[in-house]
Amino acid sequence: MPYKGIVILVVCSVLMFISSAYAQVPMASFLSDRTGDDEIHLIYDNGDIKQLTKNKAKVFTPEWSPDGNFIIFDTNVRGEENFDVFMIDLTDPQNPIQKNLTGPPNGPGLKLSGPKWAPAGELRIIVYAAGLPDANGWDIGLITLDPKGKVEDLINITNAGGEAAGQDLEATWSPDGTKIVFESERKKVKERAQFDIFIADVEKRSIGKNQLNLSRHEAADRRARWAPDSQSVVFESKRDGNWEIYTVGIDGKNLTRITENDKTDRNAEWSPGGIIFESQRDGNWEVYKSTPDGQNQVNLSNHEKSDQKPIWSPKGKRILFESKRDGKREIYFMLADGSGMKNLTNHPENDTDARWNPQFELRSVEPQSKYFTTLGHIKRTSLMQNFPNPFNPETWIPYYLA
Repeated sequence: MPYKGIVILVVCSVLMFISSAYAQVPMASFLSDRTGDDEIHLIYDNGDIKQLTKNKAKVFTPEWSPDGNFIIFDTNVRGEENFDVFMIDLTDPQNPIQKNLTGPPNGPGLKLSGPKWAPAGELRIIVYAAGLPDANGWDIGLITLDPKGKVEDLINITNAGGEAAGQDLEATWSPDGTKIVFESERKKVKERAQFDIFIADVEKRSIGKNQLNLSRHEAADRRARWAPDSQSVVFESKRDGNWEIYTVGIDGKNLTRITENDKTDRNAEWSPGGIIFESQRDGNWEVYKSTPDGQNQVNLSNHEKSDQKPIWSPKGKRILFESKRDGKREIYFMLADGSGMKNLTNHPENDTDARWNPQFELRSVEPQSKYFTTLGHIKRTSLMQNFPNPFNPETWIPYYLA
């Protein structure tokens, strides 16, 4: 019997260690003006919210690194249109470190916006900016960092040869890291520039090569996002008179219209769970989900107030979105079928631009419907990943009470 006490002590110690580690993992980030300008805040799985930034100017476009240890964003703390890219080191969540990557004196000091991390394992960031090397208007640039987080190189991806007039904006990495998709107004229709959807190579030996217009239409096409397999993109187009959702292959073939109604459909995101987007077809903004072929379109949010900007979790099993159902904009959570809806931010000021921590979902449990469990109205149980008991062939599930 003396071994029984030892086993319990060891198991309890492991449980306490895991509980502490999980309590420190942010679920997502969002922007909030609750303290003045828009600042980055973190949402934790126990319901806690922590303000991460406190700058002299608004924060824009925060994005997580694939390993969940860093967040990048742009802001104009230098004033006017002098936007710089900043990085926050969250390796020690209790002591985050903020660093200006691109501002003077150590950075290039250019107007850089919309930073996005390369897929896992690469210290590369895409931005769009005026004033890049060999620039012709706004172009897509690529920042390479050294292992210490300093800017090692900055090159122009989309206008390296000077061939593309007009603006190149809103670039996004393919999941396999070999290409980017972006919108460009290098084409003119009746003497007026019009945006189309383009792709370009970003592999190290072919950066900026094989630029291809995927959408090719007189009407505006914009806001492209990748399919999970990197072989197609989803985008919004006005070619039918109002904004509708389309998909197309990376060879420019197999154009498919996903939505078809006389109201606006936009802000589409594609994941293994399908395509989600916001729609006005019901008289107000709602979050819809569709299969990739446009079938089985379902209203997930189904509320009389505005629900917008849905984003998939990396595995396509959860959704964050913005809602005005409580007055100001709040960040809401729901499962892929629309169940389990919950207000995560619950504050009288505006909360917007939610972004999932890419690592958080790897530490959750199945089934997904058990993610939030409420005990009465007082405490919430956070379930963690199944942990095998080395002293017993059965498996048990550790948890902690918020």
